[in-house]
Amino acid sequence: MDASMVCARAAFLASIAAALAGCSGAPSETQVHDAMVKRAQQAGAGMVAPDFKEQIAKSKIENCSKAEAGSYLCELSMPAGNRSTFRFVKADGGWAVADH
Repeated sequence: MDASMVCARAAFLASIAAALAGCSGAPSETQVHDAMVKRAQQAGAGMVAPDFKEQIAKSKIENCSKAEAGSYLCELSMPAGNRSTFRFVKADGGWAVADH
């Protein structure tokens, strides 16, 4: 098998893996951050903490598990060292933070 076939096959397999990862169900870290920023903006966080977007971007998903009705409970490690659990649901245009 020549090099171009190997590259083409590798690219095909990589695209399939990426597509399947998108179907895994739980929101990605980027999707979680986007949902958290949207929720914080709705709550007026910019008036209280001007750097809220930066703080959210620094948070890390520690665990995400499937919950009822297609939602996911995700535990986030926040920059200040505390952990919080949030429920995420699929919404129009992506994921959203749900009320518990």
